[in-house]
Amino acid sequence: MQAVTFREFGAPDVLQVSEVDRPEPGADDVLVRIGAAGICHHDVLSRGGKIPGKPGRILGHEIAGEIVAGGANVPPERMGEPVVLYQRLFCGACRNCLRGRQDLCRYGRVLGEQGGGGYAEFACVPARNAIPLPKGLDMTAAALAVCPVGTSVRAALGVARTEPGNTVLITGAGGGLGLHQIQVAKSVHARVIAVTSSQDKAEIVRAAGADEVIVSPDLAFSREVWRLTGKQGADVVLENVVTGTFGESLRSCAQLATVVVLGNIGTRPVELDPGLIIVRRIRIAGSGNATYKDVHTALHLLATKAVRPFIGRVLPFPRAAEGHALMEQRAVTGRVVLQGW
Repeated sequence: MQAVTFREFGAPDVLQVSEVDRPEPGADDVLVRIGAAGICHHDVLSRGGKIPGKPGRILGHEIAGEIVAGGANVPPERMGEPVVLYQRLFCGACRNCLRGRQDLCRYGRVLGEQGGGGYAEFACVPARNAIPLPKGLDMTAAALAVCPVGTSVRAALGVARTEPGNTVLITGAGGGLGLHQIQVAKSVHARVIAVTSSQDKAEIVRAAGADEVIVSPDLAFSREVWRLTGKQGADVVLENVVTGTFGESLRSCAQLATVVVLGNIGTRPVELDPGLIIVRRIRIAGSGNATYKDVHTALHLLATKAVRPFIGRVLPFPRAAEGHALMEQRAVTGRVVLQGW
């Protein structure tokens, strides 16, 4: 089969189309013909050697496709089923899996990192990782269900437990995660204050549903948050940037606020003011991959159009390098999705 691989870490042009062996499903596996694969910023970091791993693998964990073959234990009626692939290969038996936290499986592996990824014609996964698509949801949109939409569901609804009437502050709101977090928060009738450093992204952030948009090139936004909330502050902060924004985010918090950390753009340590955290009783929590349940919620939000996918470009798989360059240069708003050979 055809796949996009890379023999060494480097610039986007290390990505090349290659002929590789098509995987064969085991007894409990399905073979999926890939219809669409999103390019996540995580892929960009992996290709550049900024995340632990080895070159030579097939990247991509945002995958939608159709089941074309299955092992002996897979019901025949699943053949031809349109699916999205849950990105984490999980054991199903450890204590985290048993409590529904497949994202924390101690034996887990992520597609595109330790398993066959989405920049290929086919992928082979355990049948339980292939989640059926709701009727009418196309594969281009479905490719974003696990990440970024599912990741946004985990952070906003799972970790922060955003409720109607909460004020949610989102940093890096013009990025792929931020644009979907806005919509997930609005789906439960929260008020959203979105922060972007780029005036060019203000319009699309508003289009995503933000109630207030703060354009802050110098990332000094807490005073404006304080003004917009009548000196109450934000109940929830979704931190997609952290480097350069974390202090301002903490200063923007209401009492008993929850700050959810998803990003670390600068990959550098940040300073913390313990006094502020104590006085305002701020809870700081990390968040990452969606759980299996989160993906079902994400698919429902997409199918009902409560969340619409932000897709900046659709490119054929052989142009994956171009997609990586666009992501790396932040020259596209929303996701780049690969589709068709």
